Amino acid sequence: MPSYKISYFNIRGLAEPARMMLALRGCEYVDERFSHEEWPQRKIDKAAFPLGQAPVLTVDGKVVIPQIRAICRYLASELDLFGTTRLEGAQIDVILETLTDIGKKLVPLLMNQDESKKAEMGKEFVQTSSKPYFTYLEELIKDAGGKYFVGNKISLADIEVFHTLDMMTNSKYAIEGVLDAYPQLSAFYKFFKEEGPLNSYLKSRPVTDA
Repeated sequence: MPSYKISYFNIRGLAEPARMMLALRGCEYVDERFSHEEWPQRKIDKAAFPLGQAPVLTVDGKVVIPQIRAICRYLASELDLFGTTRLEGAQIDVILETLTDIGKKLVPLLMNQDESKKAEMGKEFVQTSSKPYFTYLEELIKDAGGKYFVGNKISLADIEVFHTLDMMTNSKYAIEGVLDAYPQLSAFYKFFKEEGPLNSYLKSRPVTDA
């Protein structure tokens, strides 16, 4: 099996789905974490951070993969977390792209520094801009039986959805009422956190606010 190193800030953030996949499969890996204060000096090293951004995945100490979607798709393919057929892989991709769309709607809210405006934007996000995407995911998990999104077994789709919901409900970016209208997604999140196959990892991972 290849050796892996994930280099990222000391937060869950973008790197957490990759860490979760490796933990799920019992892979030993180097979880290299650094502070935001260290980052200006770190990113100068183009061999380690080719695009001057993090996270990056280093494979066998020599191949560096810098884009998080590429990292996650590579690991999911290597670790049997990308479905068992091409159709299941496409279904997983649809969910990943849906989460990307949610993220695009979320960025203006997270970047806003005006607290009163932020509260207003949070309400709009919950009631309007996120609704088509969360409604879609709600129907998908309901049709799939409520436990896993694709193929009746854990995949990158489940890990990414859980991570997104976790950040929206259990971090400094939490949004009030974001899951109130989605009982199936709420049940999926609760199951994954309390009874899912990553339960022990979730209990033991470093505690961070993001």
